Parts: sequence; C-alpha cells; structure tokens
Amino acid sequence: MSLLVYKQRFKNPNYKSTAGKNYAHVRYIATRPRVSKNEGMNHGLFGKLSPGPVTEFEDWRDVARLVYVNSKKHITMYRSVISFDEETAAELNLTDQKAWQRYIENHIMTIAEKNNIRREHLQWACALHKEKHHPHIHVVFWDTSSRVKNPFTPPAVPNAIRKQLIKDTFAERIRAYGEQKNKSTAELRSISNELVDEFEQHLRRLGKDQYKRLRDDYDEENELSGSFDFDDEVLNETADRVFRLKSALPPTGRIAYQLLTPEIKAKVDELVSYLLENVPALREQKERYIDSKMKMTLLYGGSDEYLGSLRNRFAGEADKIIANRVLGMVKTLNRLDYEIKSEEYQSARRSYFAEQMLMEALDMLSGLTRDNDSRFDDWEKKNGRELSKDAKKELFLKLQDKGYEH
Repeated sequence: MSLLVYKQRFKNPNYKSTAGKNYAHVRYIATRPRVSKNEGMNHGLFGKLSPGPVTEFEDWRDVARLVYVNSKKHITMYRSVISFDEETAAELNLTDQKAWQRYIENHIMTIAEKNNIRREHLQWACALHKEKHHPHIHVVFWDTSSRVKNPFTPPAVPNAIRKQLIKDTFAERIRAYGEQKNKSTAELRSISNELVDEFEQHLRRLGKDQYKRLRDDYDEENELSGSFDFDDEVLNETADRVFRLKSALPPTGRIAYQLLTPEIKAKVDELVSYLLENVPALREQKERYIDSKMKMTLLYGGSDEYLGSLRNRFAGEADKIIANRVLGMVKTLNRLDYEIKSEEYQSARRSYFAEQMLMEALDMLSGLTRDNDSRFDDWEKKNGRELSKDAKKELFLKLQDKGYEH
C-alpha cells in the first residue's frame, strides 16, 4: 500500500441532484463524528475562499450554500481525500488540525495545477477526520473562472497528484533512499571490480608461456595441456568459463552485454549465477541494491504482483551490472593477449634491426676492401714494378684510413 493515498471524484454538474448532493457532502465532512473541530465551534471546516491565510469558517452552512449555488451554475465541485496511516502521520507530525492546515496549504496548488486550475481562480474547503488507523483530510475545491471546462477527469490526473504529493511530502526520505541506491550500485560495482582485479593478478602469475598454452588450447578447443592451479576453486572455475567466453566471442568489436548474441548472453548469465551462488559478499550486495530500489518503490505502493515484477526487474539490473564486470574479465584477456603480442612484435623488431645493422656493417666493410684493392692496383700499375717489403708497408700506412673520413 502507498504511504499516501489520494482519491478524487466529482458529481456530474449537469445532473439536477448534484447541487443537493454537494451541499450534503460539505455538511458530512464538516460535522461527522471524529471530525477535528475548529476551536470553539461545533464543526471542523476550514479553507480559503479568497487570498490570504487559511480561514476557519464560522458556519459550515455558508460554504455549503456557496457550493450549492456553484453547482446550480454547472461548476464542477471536486471532492478529494488525502490519507496516511497512523504511523506515517505521526512521523510527519500531522497530529492536530493546525498541522493538517499547514500541510494542505503547502500542497493545495499541486492538486489545483494538475486539474488546470490557476491560483487566482481556486477556492477550497477542508475538514480533518481523525480516524484511528487512517487519519485523512477531505478537500472540496473548484475553479471560479468563467471558462468552459470538461468535468471528466482522466485516471492519470489523480495518479499524477498522488505521485507528486509523495515526492513533495517525503522529499528527505526519497533523497536518502536515492543516496542509498547510489551507494549500493557503487558497492556492487566495486565488489565486481575486485573480482576482475583478482582474476587479472592470478593470470599474471601464470607466466607468459603457460598463459599462451592455455589460450591456444581454449581457442582450438583442445584438451587442456595444463591447469590454472589457482588456490581458489571459485577462481579456477571462473577462469575456465571466462576463457571459454573469450573463445566464443568475435575477435573484434565492442564487448558489452546488450550487444551479445543470445547464446553468449546465456553463458554470461550462467557465470553471473555461479558467482552469486559462490561469492557471499556479491550476493549480499545484490540484495542491498534490490532493497534500496524497492524502498523507493514502496513509497508509491502497488499490488503484490506489480511489486514482485519490479523486484525481478531490479534483480535483473543488478545481474547486468555484474555481467558487464564479467565481460571485464574477457577484456583482461584481450589486454594480456595484446601485451604478449606487443612484446613478441617488439622482440622481432629488435632482432630485425640488429640483423639489418650487421648486414649494413658487413656491406660497408666489403665496399671499403674493394676500394682499397682498386687503389693499390692503380698505384702498382703506375709505378710499373713490384714493391719491396718496405714500400708495401709504406703504401699500407698511407691508405689505411681511406674511406673512414668523417
């Protein structure tokens, strides 16, 4: 049940009996047993027929006669009720008529505006009925403007009034629930992120070669040549499932739960269920998340079936948060794969450049040797004789630095 109940009705202004019934309704709300009476009076009718403070009417009949005359003019007299349970009324300090007068004065424009009545054209009268289990206030209000208005009120109007009254009446509570929901969401993500971080740390301890062997086995669907050998059984099972997920996903493209195929979504959902079953902290945080969302929902009430459907929806939201963290583990594998490939690429690139430098050095030395041999042959032909041992030494010393000029 909603913390605040709002109901709104009217009698068709075109019926002959409407004026008399509206008069009788004002008499009923002003004088019935358990009405909270105005000080020194035998009735409890108060309200505003003109700008200014709330008025405790001296005679309820004056208001009833005005309602009767307006009804004869085919002006719609709206009847509404705002009700709380006894505990909620006490929490809001709605314990006497003065408190209820302040409450309705603060919120009457919500009712008027949703019914398309402007402040300057609004008149209203109220009475508080202090029923033991559900104190409530009756409100009769009407539009004094001369415009023609369809009296029919769609069900969406009172429902919108109820929701707005709840938002305004319980603003602090709603704010607290919102903060609790945000905190629960953050903690759910935090716990999930811790699982992802732990998963990555354990994978990095495997060593590059063991990791590559396992990745190749999963990709090729071979019998595993090794195992993860993690101390934690849950982590071992999680790693196995994540590796299988990685192998089932396309090699490129964005990884997000809503973009997955139904088959892969089912595998992710199975892993989420496994983690919730085997990681108590994660399961508890999911329940806190659901409860924080339900607290907000229960302010507005609804049938058991409706509330049950919302609980299931909130559970699905929590599962999706965890699912995207599970996919974060797959992204971890992608990152590790990239690091390994990058390391192998850099190593191959270093080898290539070292080989190129060696080949260039050999090529340069070979060229220098050819140049020196050519110069020597030219000199020998020019001198036309065989060099002595001392002459050859002198020529070598003369040519030894040729080709190395800087």
